[in-house]
Amino acid sequence: MQSHVDEDSRSEVTEMKDPQSRTIFTGVDGRTDTELPEWYRERHGDAAPVTFAEAVRDLPQAVETTVAYQNPYTDEWVETERFNALVEPSRAREQARDGDGETDPLFHVPTDSYAIINPVDVYGPLEEVLRKETIDGTPLGEVMFGEIRRYRGGGEVHMDIMFDGLEVRLPGRSDPITMGVTSGYDFFGEHAVYVEG
Repeated sequence: MQSHVDEDSRSEVTEMKDPQSRTIFTGVDGRTDTELPEWYRERHGDAAPVTFAEAVRDLPQAVETTVAYQNPYTDEWVETERFNALVEPSRAREQARDGDGETDPLFHVPTDSYAIINPVDVYGPLEEVLRKETIDGTPLGEVMFGEIRRYRGGGEVHMDIMFDGLEVRLPGRSDPITMGVTSGYDFFGEHAVYVEG
């Protein structure tokens, strides 16, 4: 992360490094006909948005697998049940199928108290809430938009979920502030799922 002083507001602003990939989304699923707000479209140029559900299902997953260590005295590999490695299953299949030494499915080898929380397990239930909850009679899923940013091979994810029309105007500022939440997680044992609003 880098920080700098925002000259307009004279406050320090912290920015994330550039993500490895970015997915722009609009609407909760294919049943919604949602467009990006004009100001957001202008900022992100030629973005080809997908739905929130599609974006979440496209995120890397993690599964546990057995860990082994090489005994330095016998050069034998010894499996251990003390820890399990977290790997991305589609990359592990690709590595096994193609014998590809460049595909690295390993995210992390956490302690045995680590519990995997995959993105569909967290954000899947949110989809139903976004379909049911409304703002001025319109389901939130029809006015939602935002982006998902991937870092570290997709093992670290941060997203902004915003709602078109849900905004506040602060005294002394001409542009409104669009309301929403920021959420994310990683498979490296550093951040469990977080949500900030």
